[in-house]
Amino acid sequence: MVRSALLVFLILVVTLSAGGCGGLLPEPKPATVFYHLDYAPPPVDCLHSFDEGVRIREFTAASPYERAEMTVLRPGGEVSFSGAYQWVAPPGRMVAESLGRDLSAGELFPSVSMGADPSFPPLELSGRIHTFAWEQSEGEWRAMLAVGISLMRTAGESEILFHRIYRFASPPHAEGNAPLFASAMNELVENLSVRFRQDLCPLGTRGGRSDIK
Repeated sequence: MVRSALLVFLILVVTLSAGGCGGLLPEPKPATVFYHLDYAPPPVDCLHSFDEGVRIREFTAASPYERAEMTVLRPGGEVSFSGAYQWVAPPGRMVAESLGRDLSAGELFPSVSMGADPSFPPLELSGRIHTFAWEQSEGEWRAMLAVGISLMRTAGESEILFHRIYRFASPPHAEGNAPLFASAMNELVENLSVRFRQDLCPLGTRGGRSDIK
């Protein structure tokens, strides 16, 4: 009888101890969700092209857009970051890689390389992210993108061939969730890619295909 009561008491103590310790353990944080730029680059027909290869450097970024966390702008200049929702890479790298992919798929340049290139192409494309954010204003949300892009000739005496700052804003959204932001920013970067390639076309030194109309 005494042995049975002691056994029940020990089981009760162990159970309560386990329950108490379990309550003290930190709750697991929600898994981080990553987003990337993913769009089908529309072709851009061009009457001219360059006869030299281009190297694309990773774009720099103004603060606070040098980080991978999604950036939210609120009224009054308030800036916040999302630890749960992030881009797969900083905006400068994603935009540069997207433009590099789109240029590689076209005929503007005979060759396109990213980052360090031992062949040292005579042309270099660089840029700077000025805005890459989800902006809240008067109950609406918009994706905001501002990027400066430069094309330079690095062989011999350096020469700036092209420089322009592009600014885009998405249509307003009633909600401010991460999937909407990612989708809206994809459209803005796609628009940037098309506009930039169209602007480069007249600078080409070589005649394009005769079948382009």
